[in-house]
Amino acid sequence: MGHASARNRVLTILTACLASAAVAAVVAMAVPGPDREHDHHDHAHVDTTSGLLVTTRSTLRMCVENAGRAGAPDVRTDLLAGLALVRAEPDWAGAYGRAVVDPARAVQFGCPAPRLPQRAGRAALAGPGVTDTPSAFRIWVYVLDDPSADRILGASEPAGLATAELMREQNSAWPVSTALLIRGSRLADSRAVARGLGAALGLVAPDQVTAG
Repeated sequence: MGHASARNRVLTILTACLASAAVAAVVAMAVPGPDREHDHHDHAHVDTTSGLLVTTRSTLRMCVENAGRAGAPDVRTDLLAGLALVRAEPDWAGAYGRAVVDPARAVQFGCPAPRLPQRAGRAALAGPGVTDTPSAFRIWVYVLDDPSADRILGASEPAGLATAELMREQNSAWPVSTALLIRGSRLADSRAVARGLGAALGLVAPDQVTAG
C-alpha cells in the first residue's frame, strides 16, 4: 500500500470515527440492543476500505437540495467542476480509485428525506439520520441562500459540514453520508467547492471547508 493510499484510508476512517463520536449522544437511543439484532448478510454493510463507506455503493453520487434557488444547470456544472479538482489530487486514488464517477449520474436534484439543520457541525443531522438502508448518495449538498447561510453557517462563512446518514452495525452507528452545506453565491468558485467536497469525502481536514 502506498503512502497516499494509507493516508487516504486513515483520513476516511478518522473522519467517520470523529463524526461517530460527535453524534453518539444523538443516536444512542436509536441503536438496537442485542435482542433486536438481525442478520444483515443480504443487506448493506459499513465498508471502511472504501471512501464510499457502504458495500452497496460502487459509484460516487451526490444529491442536491437547491434551497439557494440557483440555476440547476449551473449548480450541476459548478459541482462537477469542483469534483474534477478533487479527483485530480494525488490522494484521490487511495479511497476512491475504485469508485465509478459518471458525470451524467453524479449529481441528482432532490435528496431522500432531507433535513436542514439549524447549524453546521458533525453533531447536526441534515438527512434521515440512523438507517439500515443507506441511500446511494455519499454526499448530500444543500445550496443555501445568503440569509440561510448566515444563520446556519455564520456570517460570510462559505460552507460547512453535517451528518446525513448513519448506519447501524454491531451496536454502533457509523456515519456513511456527509452533508455539505454551501452558500449558493460561492458555487462559481471551483476551489471553494473542491475544498467543501474534499472535506465531505474525508480527504482533507473538516476545517478546510471554510478555508480561503
